[in-house]
Amino acid sequence: MLTMAVKSCSGFLKVFVLFLVAFQGAACLTLTLENDVHQVLPGADITIICHVKNVRFTTIRNIQWVKKVFEQTTKHTISIYTAIQAPFRATGRYLVRPENATVSGEFRNVDLILQIRNVQVEDLGHIGCTADDQEIYGDLIVYAPVNSIKLSKQVTGQLTQLTDGDVVNFMSSDGLVCEVKYQDPQTVISVMKGSENITPSFNPEYNSPVKTETGGLVTMSFGTTLKLRFLRASSDDNGKKLQCTASVPMYPPRSVTITMVITGRPSTLNCINPAYASIGQSTAQLVCHIISSPALSSVVWSWSAEGDMMVSVSGNQTQGEYAASYQSRNFNFSITLTIHGVTAEHFREYILRVGNGHGIRDFTVQLQQATPETPAIPEVTSPKSQIVKASTSSAPTATSAAVTLPSGKTATTPGSISGTASLRGWLLTAYMAALLVYTF
Repeated sequence: MLTMAVKSCSGFLKVFVLFLVAFQGAACLTLTLENDVHQVLPGADITIICHVKNVRFTTIRNIQWVKKVFEQTTKHTISIYTAIQAPFRATGRYLVRPENATVSGEFRNVDLILQIRNVQVEDLGHIGCTADDQEIYGDLIVYAPVNSIKLSKQVTGQLTQLTDGDVVNFMSSDGLVCEVKYQDPQTVISVMKGSENITPSFNPEYNSPVKTETGGLVTMSFGTTLKLRFLRASSDDNGKKLQCTASVPMYPPRSVTITMVITGRPSTLNCINPAYASIGQSTAQLVCHIISSPALSSVVWSWSAEGDMMVSVSGNQTQGEYAASYQSRNFNFSITLTIHGVTAEHFREYILRVGNGHGIRDFTVQLQQATPETPAIPEVTSPKSQIVKASTSSAPTATSAAVTLPSGKTATTPGSISGTASLRGWLLTAYMAALLVYTF
């Protein structure tokens, strides 16, 4: 059991614990705080005991509980109450009582007990007792969730609030602002760009604490704003996740996450690579997710084939066993090549070439024959996508299937791609089922 004590005898102060406060000594007066540190969630019950020794009979009425609250920037405290009994008792959750009182001449000894029932956030702070001019404190830490978090893009001084999941176009001169409001002084704020922690680049600004009175007690609310004047985004940041997170003990973190789009050549988010199919399977799909600002203007699937096999698919049409399709949202493009009636000649390397007004990029995807260890992707009547890392390749050769996309146009066809997350779960279930069948 942790205790701390402060003693004053003939004006000389001795400190036996971590806390030291100003005083004007009362002869041989000793204050000892028992159960002085509590870290709890809302709803808990706690008890703090202040042992008072050698207090003069004439000043015993001055023994009382006091409270200070945390200050954000300096880690010091702000005095809230000099006589805590009245506002504490007003809540109906506080009980203050003396016990074990004894008398020795002109001095008295007494245990002053503070019980707090159903602890709430407004109770947190430094809580202690005073006698004469002596005071001693412990800590009541009540874990509280983050109140709010807001991420904004700053362009020439103007802020645009961003929504979780947004795909956002950034220029190198654009800035970023993350604003968090909270009650727990232990709140930690961070900003990540991909796997890079860029928090040290931000300038923190601490808002003035806001005091709110609830049932006679004061709640302190804090606010911190992280500002970065220039994000200095580059082409390497295309498709990266930008995330501002506020974390506090005992609660899940709160965050806002967006995907960065940088004006320039297209970049891949993910491709199914390799994709698997079985001979005789009715359909197989090659799927890539591309991010592009400005919008894609052309899409070309290319491959090398034996013999004189020429395939040309334009727009969102199907010709022969090949069909090219796409779906776009914001700066995201889901691109699919569907192959009908899979044969051995379809197992080859395919190259996807995409272009916009700033240039072109090539990405390689392979279709391989499925084995028991690598089961085929389930046949689908309404194609959807899964996600695997893509690789880059040199320019395509031989024949090609092409889709030309008007700038800014959104197209959806019966073979278009949507629902990435739901298909991932479906594919995983099918994969596990296939493994069980193979095992048994």
